[in-house]
Amino acid sequence: MRNKLLLLFYLVLKFTFSYAQVGIGTTTPKAYFNVIRGRTVLFGEDTNQVGSQNKLIWYASQGAFRVGGAVSSYWSRSSANDNTNVGAYSFASGYNVKASGYLSTAMGNGNIAGGVASTALGNGNKATGDYSTALGTFVSTNDQNGSFIIGDATIWSTLGNDASNQMMMRFQGGYKLFTNSNATIGVSLSSGGNAWQTLSDSTRKENFLAADGSSFLQKIARMRLGSWNYKGQDAKQYRHYGPMAQEFFAAFGHDELGVIGEDKSINQADFDGVNLIAIQALIKKVEKLEADNEQLRAELKTSRQDQPSTQELAKKVARLEALLSTQANIASTSLKP
Repeated sequence: MRNKLLLLFYLVLKFTFSYAQVGIGTTTPKAYFNVIRGRTVLFGEDTNQVGSQNKLIWYASQGAFRVGGAVSSYWSRSSANDNTNVGAYSFASGYNVKASGYLSTAMGNGNIAGGVASTALGNGNKATGDYSTALGTFVSTNDQNGSFIIGDATIWSTLGNDASNQMMMRFQGGYKLFTNSNATIGVSLSSGGNAWQTLSDSTRKENFLAADGSSFLQKIARMRLGSWNYKGQDAKQYRHYGPMAQEFFAAFGHDELGVIGEDKSINQADFDGVNLIAIQALIKKVEKLEADNEQLRAELKTSRQDQPSTQELAKKVARLEALLSTQANIASTSLKP
């Protein structure tokens, strides 16, 4: 009976404490675990001790959170408002990461987020520019505000932004961007390449139609071509050559089956295609002109061979004149008494 009573008492205590609210610095906790406002919460050895390894810290005075491990002073403070290592309203998790910027976030291994509202995720990255982001491995926003950089894991030297509000990426294996769910249409930049490639595999195409190259040449001849700059850009620094999208679309925007492009931009692949069709038509024209020219040359040569030369004609005339002169002399002699 005694054992049963002890077991019942144990179960009652366990049930009671399981649902009890615990307050630290308050007698009226509002949650199962409630620490009074403005107090630092630590799970671990020490907030400031360098090399104290794994810990969880809530710095209430700065609204900052730390969880993971830090063998350096990245999570230490000299005072309640020291932002050297711990930025106000910052978040850091992982191993030896530092979020010293206001509203900053650092996660992973050895990352530093030092700019305002900056983010560093991955391994060995630095987001030191305000509102900048560094992702991947060994990349840095290099104090450039508003910049974004992503890096792969192929090298162990840091790549950095060199302008504000810049997007920079390093991927040794190349890039692929698809614009359909089956990943069969898009563009790619091969490893070691320096220009975008348009996916143009014949096995991924259908509904082929031949183009009339002569009409393409006529349309190009009527287009308004020249140099220009975009509105709002410095005309001395940002000039361009090329056609207007509206004219290009009006000339080449439709075939027998459907629509090609639109009237506010020009697809580079379609632009190249129009150029190739026009070049092919010019080649055919040149080949025909060369053939006609050869035929004219041959006819002229034959004509020259069939007709006597000027010198030969002159000799014949001279012989005729001599002959006539001789005949005249004979006639004159015979008429004398």
